[in-house]
Amino acid sequence: MKKAFKIKIHPLLLPLILFYFIQGNIALFLGMLFFVTLHEIGHCVTAYCFGAKIKQIWFTPIGERAVIKGLEKLSFLKRQIVFFSGPFISIIMAIVCLFCHNAILAVFNIMLAVFNFMPFLPLDGGNAMLHIAGRKYGILKTASVMVKVSKGFGYFLMIIGTLQVILYPFNISILLIGCYIVYSNQREYLQITYQTYQALLSDSATVKQVQQIYTKKEVKLGELVSAMHFDKYFFYCCMINGKIEWKSQKEIMELLLKKGVEGYVWQ
Repeated sequence: MKKAFKIKIHPLLLPLILFYFIQGNIALFLGMLFFVTLHEIGHCVTAYCFGAKIKQIWFTPIGERAVIKGLEKLSFLKRQIVFFSGPFISIIMAIVCLFCHNAILAVFNIMLAVFNFMPFLPLDGGNAMLHIAGRKYGILKTASVMVKVSKGFGYFLMIIGTLQVILYPFNISILLIGCYIVYSNQREYLQITYQTYQALLSDSATVKQVQQIYTKKEVKLGELVSAMHFDKYFFYCCMINGKIEWKSQKEIMELLLKKGVEGYVWQ
C-alpha cells in the first residue's frame, strides 16, 4: 500500500492568519492561499510526471513547500523544469486574473513568481541556482555558501519588516517572511547534505557521464564529496608506490561514512 504524503503547518503561519483576520482580510488571505497552492501543485505535478514522489508538503509564511523524493535522480534539465514550474503557473494565473479584472490577485501572482525567482534558499530560484552552480563547484560546496547568503537575506528582510511594523503598525508580513527564511536556513545545509549523501550512495539505474579525476595522496574525503554533484559519476585515481589506484564515487562515500569528512582517501 502506497503511503500518502504528509501535510505540515509551520508555526509562523498562524500569526500571519491572525494578522489577516484582525484586519478583516481573511477572504483575501484565502484567495492568496489558493493561488499559492496552485503554485506548489505546479511543482508537484511536474515532479510526479518525471517519476519523483511527493514526500511532504509544508504550509509556511512564504507559501507552501513540497519535499520531493527522488528529485536528485532526475536529469539537470528536468530538475530545472520542476523548480520553475511553480513560478510559471503563477504567471499564468496572473494573466487569468487580469482577464477577470482582478488587479489585486494579478499583482499578487506576479509578486509570488518574482519573489520565488530570487536566488535564495529555500526559494525556487535558490534551488535552481544550487543545482546550476553545483555542477561547477559541487552541491555541498555551493550549499555552504548559499545558506550563509540566504540567511543574510533573511536578516535583511527582518530589518525591513521591523521598520515596516514601526511605520505601519500590525503589518508583520515581511518580518515573518524574514524570520522563516532565517529559520529554514538553520537546518537547510543538513537537509541538503542528507539528500546528497543518499543520492551519491544510491545504485541508480540512471545513465550518467563518467568523470575521472586525479587527486593528491593527501586529499581528504570531505574535499572530494563537497565537489560532487548529481549529473556525473566520479572515479578518482592517485599514484601510490608507483601504481595507479582507483576508487569509485560509491567507494568514496562508503569511506566517508567510516572515517568522516576529515579522513584521508588513500591512507
